[in-house]
Amino acid sequence: MKLHLWQWSYIIGLAIVVPLLLLEFLGLHFIPETILPYLELVGGILLIAGACEAFVLSVEGIAHNMHLTDYVSGIYASIASTIPELCVLLFLILAGQYEMAWILALATIFMNSLVFAFYTLILPKDEHGNYRLPDAIMWVGSDLLAMGAVISLSVGLSMMLVHLFPITPTGGEIRQYLDAGELILFGVCLVVVFIAYLYRITKYYGRCDPTSEDPYLACEIEHEVMPKQTVIIFVVLASIGALLGGEALSSFAHFAINEIGLPIIHAALLLVIFGGTPEYIIVASSHRKNELEVALSNAFGGIVQVFFVIFGFTMIFSGLVGFIDPLYFGIDILPIDVYSVVLLLFAFPTMFILRIMITDDSKINALESVAMIAVFVMMLYILLVYGGI
Repeated sequence: MKLHLWQWSYIIGLAIVVPLLLLEFLGLHFIPETILPYLELVGGILLIAGACEAFVLSVEGIAHNMHLTDYVSGIYASIASTIPELCVLLFLILAGQYEMAWILALATIFMNSLVFAFYTLILPKDEHGNYRLPDAIMWVGSDLLAMGAVISLSVGLSMMLVHLFPITPTGGEIRQYLDAGELILFGVCLVVVFIAYLYRITKYYGRCDPTSEDPYLACEIEHEVMPKQTVIIFVVLASIGALLGGEALSSFAHFAINEIGLPIIHAALLLVIFGGTPEYIIVASSHRKNELEVALSNAFGGIVQVFFVIFGFTMIFSGLVGFIDPLYFGIDILPIDVYSVVLLLFAFPTMFILRIMITDDSKINALESVAMIAVFVMMLYILLVYGGI
């Protein structure tokens, strides 16, 4: 049987990560400390790449068997592809790296937005130089962008005011941290909004309708039916790979910050690039197979799902762990500082410009793509240059 590239990636990653974990568990130190973190990085990336593809294939198999449209099945596949990232955040939070998890979740938005902008640049255009976006993005996805932009701006400005004016007019001092209850409240609000989004987009844009004139709803492309046993196997393998790969990448994050001395934002952006590579490969692979709706839903989902699902999960889990973390005594968990405030505020222009470009005519052209790329590059430059100060 000929193995696919993602299967080789999974096997090699497993062969690297599992022995390293066993050696750590047994307390054996055969590998030099200068090499170990980089082995964890390589093994974690390979393992997550394989797990990510396995999640996507399993979700696509379920969606195709349920006769969902390509775009909506791509959304669920995109959600599945975020599970490895959630595992990375999970281990960071369990290690008490709450601010690192917060920054990593938000930094992912900027990188995924840049990927989306580049992808819209290469989409096939009509005679007027436009690419018509699916109605699901125009009428539902754009609403989610508007909600995310408003939430990030309002909460970010509130945190900035607390950071800049810590003393009240009466002489009291305002707490410079977010506590567990606040994190759980904010996170639940984000996740509830995304659940409502999934309900609406699945109910009104999810089912194939062969009589529809809309090519996105007609579902003319036939897909192979994946047996239930295969789906279960893929889900189990993907879950194992996501957990092991996430633990390996979180270990490298500790090394990058504590040993190499990388600024926390630089370390987060580095992990975003390495950890997000599998998702970018999925977009490129879907585009190469002419599955444009699947590729587009993964690229767009990499923005809204990061904010509402990954960022929401980060806050909820940080709050839950914070209640039992003896270091923080369940009270002050996330510091309100320049890093946490700026990254949250930067999410506003990211989602706002996407909303504007999408809703003006439900189409995207090269000028709009280049404009988005320029904005995102400038924002990343600011984070890279001034985030290390």
